[in-house]
Amino acid sequence: MECVIDICGLSVAGLRLGLPADEDDIIEKLARAHILSPQMQQTVRKMQGCRNILVHVYGAVDDAIIYRLVTVELDDFTDFTREILAALQQRG
Repeated sequence: MECVIDICGLSVAGLRLGLPADEDDIIEKLARAHILSPQMQQTVRKMQGCRNILVHVYGAVDDAIIYRLVTVELDDFTDFTREILAALQQRG
C-alpha cells in the first residue's frame, strides 16, 4: 500500500500535474488527469486509509481484515499497476 501511494506521488511529479497539497490531493490529481479511473481512485483511497491505520493505530487493527487484504484482494494491486502503466504508455 505504501508503494502504491509512492507511485502515485512519483506519477504526479513526473507528469507535472501540479504540486499536491497532501496525499488526498495526489490521488485527486491523478483522477482528474484520467490516470486513475473513478473506481481505482476509490480503491487507492481505501488503501491509503488502511495504510494509515496500520501505521498510526497498529494495536487496534483487526488481523482478519488485514489477512483478507493481503491474501484475497491482491487484484487491486494488479489493477492499479495496469492503469498506471496504460496511462504512462499513452503519454509516451
